[in-house]
Amino acid sequence: MTKPARKKVQSPFSKNLKAILEERGLSQKTAADIAGTTASTINDWLAGSQPADLLCVQKLARALKADFEWLLTGNQSRTNIQDISMAELFDSEPDPSFSGIFEISARRLRRKN
Repeated sequence: MTKPARKKVQSPFSKNLKAILEERGLSQKTAADIAGTTASTINDWLAGSQPADLLCVQKLARALKADFEWLLTGNQSRTNIQDISMAELFDSEPDPSFSGIFEISARRLRRKN
């Protein structure tokens, strides 16, 4: 009795990687050079293997101007930390755990005549 063939499910990472390489017109060899890995590793990723070295994925995402989280999971990052002002960062937490430790005060300085 033979086992029924299992349908191979493609991971979001392999789908997104394939899509972005096709969109940019890049070969597996070129992607490997950018990521600092081998073409066979890129081939494995495209076949559904999960990356063991996320730094390579991060290098590739940065070089291709792709969101790292999207590339791995298919989900867009909720926020880009570089786009958040300091005021928004501190105002985002309604009751910060460090309240009471620091006091930030703003004073307007006047010129002495």
